Amino acid sequence: MSGRAGSSLEGAGDRRDRERVEPAAIAEIVDLAGKRVVEVGCGTGRLTRFAARHAASVYAFDPSSDSVSAARAAVAAEHQERVRFAVHDAQALDVPRERFDLALCGWSL
Repeated sequence: MSGRAGSSLEGAGDRRDRERVEPAAIAEIVDLAGKRVVEVGCGTGRLTRFAARHAASVYAFDPSSDSVSAARAAVAAEHQERVRFAVHDAQALDVPRERFDLALCGWSL
């Protein structure tokens, strides 16, 4: 692990939430159907996979290019068109004139 926020080892995100509590909790609170989601610090795609299955669109980013590559690979082919990936940190977020309905930020502080 590089120590940078948002970077993680392959599969580390799955070890943090083995019971898949976080996606279930999110689904209980908000219906992602039709929503535009930004995921801050997507890591290896733990929440990206969930959001891609339910949201209209997902913008997922992380400062680690290795993590973003893993996240991209983790999203099922039938959901890939809904997700845009980028490599940068939260300070470099620059999506002018784009609005999101929901921000996800799991384990990214």
